[in-house]
Amino acid sequence: MATHANRAGSWIGGTLLGAIIVGASWGVAAAQAQSGPAIATLGNTVIHASSLNNEMAKSYGSETLTNLITQQLITDAAKKDHVTATSADVQTALTSLEQQNGITSEAQLEEALAGSNMTLTQLQSQLKLQVLAQKIAASEVTVTPTEIAQYYAKNKKTLEQPAKVSLSAIFFKNQATADSVAAKMHSGLSFAAAAKQYSQDKTTASKGGVMGSFTATQLDAATAKAAFSQPIGVPGNPVNGSSGWEVLEVTARTPALTPTVSQAKAQIIQAIKAQKAPTTAQLMASLAKSEDLTIQDNAYSAVKLSIENPVSQTATTAAQ
Repeated sequence: MATHANRAGSWIGGTLLGAIIVGASWGVAAAQAQSGPAIATLGNTVIHASSLNNEMAKSYGSETLTNLITQQLITDAAKKDHVTATSADVQTALTSLEQQNGITSEAQLEEALAGSNMTLTQLQSQLKLQVLAQKIAASEVTVTPTEIAQYYAKNKKTLEQPAKVSLSAIFFKNQATADSVAAKMHSGLSFAAAAKQYSQDKTTASKGGVMGSFTATQLDAATAKAAFSQPIGVPGNPVNGSSGWEVLEVTARTPALTPTVSQAKAQIIQAIKAQKAPTTAQLMASLAKSEDLTIQDNAYSAVKLSIENPVSQTATTAAQ
């Protein structure tokens, strides 16, 4: 089964501001009057909280203020429009993020979070804001029956739901151990018991090896071939996947399906709203103007300008 933890370690960091102080800027702080509690001492030199706060404000003040304003704009608009993000909504967003980045186990997610200095709670908070923003933007869009019919006719192929397989897996360091445990299961040892005792992935081991549901493209070639061919409910023979040796048990398969326009209506409406809805930047600009955003500190006057007059994606791309 494919492992992408190293690559996944970077995508999470983009969802939360990282406070990294550039060492070259400390020379300026030394010449400034310092106040507040001491936070570090080097010989006879004391670095106070004021120095740290000043340097962080210089480097990340505008970005942090922008984030705070954005979060409040979304929160206020959601309250006004009675828009909510349920735990199920947040979980769906998290699952989508995992699928986009090849995260297939809790262990990989934990590794990626650790690499980005984030907790799961922090990530879920960011995803909740994302969900709220998407719902607020979508609420401003209407979709007609004609648009639904046209979208279905044009995108019928992409609306096809691929076949999926529900898998449990046990991971091994080598083929010899995989063969030995597979033989024990073929002789009566339950898959769940074998997973808890032998699997190298301790997170899924505690759940009896349960991994979830996947399409063929979400699995590496060797794993997909076994998952879509071996009998349901019977431990398979060891497979040499991209992350090492594994024994799979297929618990269910869902065949591919081409939905009718009625069956796909909710999905189509969501897709059309996503296409027609304002971008996050456009939404923030509109909300900021409606709430009469004011910046009292002149040092951050550019923040108001950047929020209320976002650079279009096209212009940004052309400038790069």
